[in-house]
Amino acid sequence: MKIGEFAQACGSSARMIRFYESLDLIAPKRGGNGYRIYDAADVAVVRKIVLLNKTGVPLKDLALMRDCLRDEPQDFCAALRGRLHERLAAIDGQIDELRQSKALLAGLLADEREAT
Repeated sequence: MKIGEFAQACGSSARMIRFYESLDLIAPKRGGNGYRIYDAADVAVVRKIVLLNKTGVPLKDLALMRDCLRDEPQDFCAALRGRLHERLAAIDGQIDELRQSKALLAGLLADEREAT
């Protein structure tokens, strides 16, 4: 599969595929003509990269754990599993902060309504 076809199969763009390659997240084979050649396993890796990046795990972190990306779905290596737990804890902290901000704002606006 060539890069355009591959990008479409991954739900990504050729530009992003090249970017992932520049970070060494993927390493496609090259044909005799120098064209990149991808296979079905590469599609699964890119989809996992996109999914993990959407959770907030930076691509640079994923690049450090690129060997984990070829694991079976949801069967992450210990390093990646640890990073996902860290990300989950960070999100929980952000949620707590947002709840506190919301309560403070609601209190300020309630005080404003009482003053009028």
